[in-house]
Amino acid sequence: MGVALAFYRDVLGAVVERKLERIGMVQLRVGASIIDLVDLNGDWLKAAGAKAFTPDAVNVDHICIRIEPFDEAAIEAYLTGHGVEIGEKGIRYGAQGDGPSIYIRDPFGTTVELKGPATPVEADGPVLKTERLVLRPMRRSDAQALLPLFRDDETLRYWAFGPIETLAQMQDIIASNLPPQNAPQSSFAITRDGRTVGVVNFYRHQDRMAGLGYILDKALWGQGYVSEAIGAALDHGFGTLNLHRIWLEIDPRNHASIRVAEKCGFVAEGVARESFLLAGAYLDSVYYALLREEWLKMRGLNG
Repeated sequence: MGVALAFYRDVLGAVVERKLERIGMVQLRVGASIIDLVDLNGDWLKAAGAKAFTPDAVNVDHICIRIEPFDEAAIEAYLTGHGVEIGEKGIRYGAQGDGPSIYIRDPFGTTVELKGPATPVEADGPVLKTERLVLRPMRRSDAQALLPLFRDDETLRYWAFGPIETLAQMQDIIASNLPPQNAPQSSFAITRDGRTVGVVNFYRHQDRMAGLGYILDKALWGQGYVSEAIGAALDHGFGTLNLHRIWLEIDPRNHASIRVAEKCGFVAEGVARESFLLAGAYLDSVYYALLREEWLKMRGLNG
C-alpha cells in the first residue's frame, strides 16, 4: 500500500480523501473521480479469498486521469524526473471526445492514462486531393502530430522563429490560423495515408493577395511532396479564394525551397535585405510570386 500511495499521491498528485482501515482501503480524490486502493492483506479481501499480488497479475485494464491544462512537454519532464517511463502517446477517443493522452504504468504494472481535455471538432471544409496526398482543413487535434515537426531544429533551420516547446503552444498556433466562421479555408493539414505530415497555409490575406507557407515531415523531403502540396494550394488560392497574387518568402540559403518555387512556376522578384530576425541576426529574404494570369496560363485556362 505504501508504494501505491507514494505513486498516486506523491507523483500524480491525488489527494487522500478517506482511509477505511478496517477493510484496508484508501480512497484518493482526482478531480471528479475517486481511486480506491485496496490492501490485499486487509480483512475485506482476505475474507473474499483474494490471492497475494504477483507481478503478472492483472485485475484492471487501465484507469484514466484527467489532466488540465495538458502541457505534454511539462508532463513528460515531470514524470521522467520521478523515474516514470513514458508509454504510448497520441490523440484518443474518450467520454468527452478526442483528446491528447499519455500512457504510463504504476508500480504494480497497471496502465494509467493521463488524458487531456477533448479538442473541439471544427466544421468541415474543402478537401484538396493530389495523387499521393490529401489536404484537409487543419484541426486543433493535429497539434500532437505537428509538434515534433515544429520542435525539430533541422526542419526549422530557415524559419523566422524557433522551436515550439509544448502541445498547448502548438494548439494555440493552430487555433490562431483557423478561419473565422463562414470565412474561406486558408490552412490545411497535409496528410499521407491518413497521417498528418505537414501544413500548408495562406497568410496576410488581403486585397486578393496572400503569402503561402508550408512545412513537411523531413522524412518525406526530396520526394516531390512539397511541390505536390503547393500545386493543390495554388489551385485553391487562385480558384476558390480568387486570389490575384500569391507570394513565397524564402531564406536565400534555402536552396531546396527555391527549387520548389521555380518548379511550381513562381518568379523571383527580389531580395528584402535583413528583413527578419533569427537567433539574434538580421537575415535576408528572397521573394517569389505567382500572378493569377500566370497560373491560368500554366493550367491552360482562360481568364
